[in-house]
Amino acid sequence: MSAAFSYTAEYVLDKTYFEECFTQSVNTTPNLKQYSKTAIFTVIGLAILMQESVGQLPSNSKEMYYLGYFFIGLAVVEWLSIRFKKTWWLWRQMISKAAGDHVSLTIDEKGIHSQSTHVNQHILWTDVYRITQTDAGFLIALQKSTTYLSKRCLTQNAIDFIASKQS
Repeated sequence: MSAAFSYTAEYVLDKTYFEECFTQSVNTTPNLKQYSKTAIFTVIGLAILMQESVGQLPSNSKEMYYLGYFFIGLAVVEWLSIRFKKTWWLWRQMISKAAGDHVSLTIDEKGIHSQSTHVNQHILWTDVYRITQTDAGFLIALQKSTTYLSKRCLTQNAIDFIASKQS
């Protein structure tokens, strides 16, 4: 009878880790669906400003004027968040309370357990829907979410063990 597999490691949630997570897990090819909210905000803002110029709005025209430009401002912010998606995402991660935390990782026959100051996550192998191996890690798909696990803190035995769970 073979011994049960168990692996423990520790890593830091730093900028290079977050950058790897983004690069390996996010599709960065632009498509029209990404820009739909930008277009909707722009159309609403322009419609409000155009109605203002035609004079079909009530006497609170100053508020409506500001509201039109508010929607156009929202469209610009949304466009920037799409255009600079990686930078935007990295910035949000780096200002989060998890940035800089040390994570203790345990992989065994039951699943994957990650524990840090702010997170205590246990993924059971029975809850895993799909495991996709990327160049630098694993995308572990659960029923409603996906988690990324970097290979940089794993030994070859741990990589082989996780890969064997794909089937």
